[in-house]
Amino acid sequence: MLGGWLYVAASPATAEAKRTGAAARPVKGPVLAVYPDETALFLPTPRPSSSTPVAPPGPTSAPTPAAIRAKIEVVWPHEGAAVEDANLANITAYLISEDGNDPPTCLWEPAVRLWAALNAEPAQPVAVGEKRMFSTGGRTFPVWDFNDIDVSLARDPANKISFFVTVDGVDTRHNVWVHASDARTILPQPDVPMGVIDRRPLAVDAPIELVWPHDGLPVQEATVANITAYLLSAGSQQALSPNARWSPTVRLHRSLNADVEEDSTGGSGANSEPAIGSSRTITTESGIAFLAWDFNDIDVSAAQDPLNKIYFWLSVDDELTFPNIWAHGANSPTLFPQTDVLNSCR
Repeated sequence: MLGGWLYVAASPATAEAKRTGAAARPVKGPVLAVYPDETALFLPTPRPSSSTPVAPPGPTSAPTPAAIRAKIEVVWPHEGAAVEDANLANITAYLISEDGNDPPTCLWEPAVRLWAALNAEPAQPVAVGEKRMFSTGGRTFPVWDFNDIDVSLARDPANKISFFVTVDGVDTRHNVWVHASDARTILPQPDVPMGVIDRRPLAVDAPIELVWPHDGLPVQEATVANITAYLLSAGSQQALSPNARWSPTVRLHRSLNADVEEDSTGGSGANSEPAIGSSRTITTESGIAFLAWDFNDIDVSAAQDPLNKIYFWLSVDDELTFPNIWAHGANSPTLFPQTDVLNSCR
């Protein structure tokens, strides 16, 4: 889905320019939206600092699992500051086996990446985690820390930052943590493609553009919804042509609250599967025809409970994908959930 490559950033004004078609111009402050160019940097897992506890000496490699669950367990703004006051936060994630409550082997040293998405923009990788051995309740297992993460944009109540974690080279089922005063996605301005491509791009932005509850019902009454998404050549407003020589498989992923990914029927675990979209042609007012993908009759009934939020995002098979995060719910940001207590690693 996301692969193990972190690409060189484009201009800091990319996010605004790609929405408006305007020339890029410098902006001040942190910017989350970055997109790939043709030069790639592969980033290895950084060494732990001298103050970070590490596993006892032993073999330097361990078997890599085929799949893993990755859960952000804590997002702690420095000094416990409120969202509207925080500039930096420390984030801790756990890796958990596909089923059960076991962590990976103590000796495994994967590259664990933190991704962040600002509002409806595509997510980007922003940090690689530092492994730390953590003990609680007589159990010891590895966790991964991402320290001093910039969350200052969320001080604006109109903004939200969505975080998730992936593991390089491993099928990752992750949760989503939204840092915001209001976690909902509220009808963002849809992308308007400025042109089309007829070939497979190096990478794609995969924005969800619309989540439409049947009959236009409000969140607290809707049971099913139709979802529409586009694929854009990463960092551009170039959509996929109906005559393209590439037929991608586009999958819809979802998670509930602080839980990891579940399937479109609400199931979870190793056997859950994301829904696959069907393509159709849309024509803009200026006459540009391009492909969109629909996911119809998606269960959103869990969000009738005002305490629940459903997060949606996309992946494209065998393609580097930069998804956005769509939060469907009545309100409320991610509230500190009960952290998992894993078994001791081996």
